Amino acid sequence: MVTAILHKTIFRLLIALTVLFITVSVRQTAAQQQKELGEVNILTAVSNMAFSALWVAEQLKYFEQEGVRAKITPAGGGAPCQNAVVGRSAHLCASSSEGLVLAQIEGAPLIAIQAHNSNLTLSIALRKAITDKFKVTRQSPLNDRIKVLTELGTIGATSPGAVSEQIFKFLLPKVKGDPGKLKFAYLGGTELPGALMNNVIDALAQSPPSAEVTEAAGKGYVLLPLGLGEVPELTNYPYEVLMARPDWADQNAALATATSRAISRAGALYHSNPNAFKAALRAHRFSDKTKLEDNVFNLAYSMIAPAMPTWGSMNQEGWQKVLDFSIGAGIVKDRTKAPSAKEGVLWTNKYVGKP
Repeated sequence: MVTAILHKTIFRLLIALTVLFITVSVRQTAAQQQKELGEVNILTAVSNMAFSALWVAEQLKYFEQEGVRAKITPAGGGAPCQNAVVGRSAHLCASSSEGLVLAQIEGAPLIAIQAHNSNLTLSIALRKAITDKFKVTRQSPLNDRIKVLTELGTIGATSPGAVSEQIFKFLLPKVKGDPGKLKFAYLGGTELPGALMNNVIDALAQSPPSAEVTEAAGKGYVLLPLGLGEVPELTNYPYEVLMARPDWADQNAALATATSRAISRAGALYHSNPNAFKAALRAHRFSDKTKLEDNVFNLAYSMIAPAMPTWGSMNQEGWQKVLDFSIGAGIVKDRTKAPSAKEGVLWTNKYVGKP
């Protein structure tokens, strides 16, 4: 009799637990379905470490945690990245801010909704023989290092008018150098490190790890790592930004905010737990051990990490620096056509989310 009652009690308990489990599972599934906002197609101009916050967000599944299924693909350049968003074949483009300035002048409907960096992240590398000749290192005074740029022969750049060219023209006047005397060879991004290591060019400017590869090989030397924030005009500067069509962002505000927040969380992780940030970046498919040796990764990381913002929000002062650089470097030819740095023109914090 007692055994029968015990069996019935156990049976009822099992039924109750089963019902509870099913109820909790249904509620969790419903919550997950409710949180999932949709899919976004994100293009990046290239796949270098200037986009570290985006790679870390992908590696740690921050997009999924924010309810976003993110498809992330390198576009092979800033122009195709932007054009895809303007043409509605992609939702978002991660690319450089001076490119957005040019797009705005040309009437393209684009606006920045999040910033990946707080400094311009280009590393300027010279042939090591040149830095040895002039006895300069990264510890030398800034102006002494910039003066060496006036002694260069051919400089490698990705394409005419690109930031990899214009950064040299921007820096030379700081030491009363003449940008008109500079000579450039336009070789495309992937060819630049090899050209420097084979003495075809004297210098290059690219975001990590391209310049750092040449130093690790003993052929080049990163003399001016701008990501460290040594040049005030290029510091507290939104360099790589997430761009959207204003109409798309307005119609998909929750999705735009969730995507921006995922990337911003990754940048914030660097400041709260740099070891976790570095480990996630190292594990990402673009910078794991099959792509970068330890010495290259560690050197490149040391150049890029200080440019991580505490959050992806932007301000007018930073965008004025972008405009000043674009004008001073000759990227914007006619200063009268330069857009305003005020919020709502080139950028907005409307979709950046909160920490």
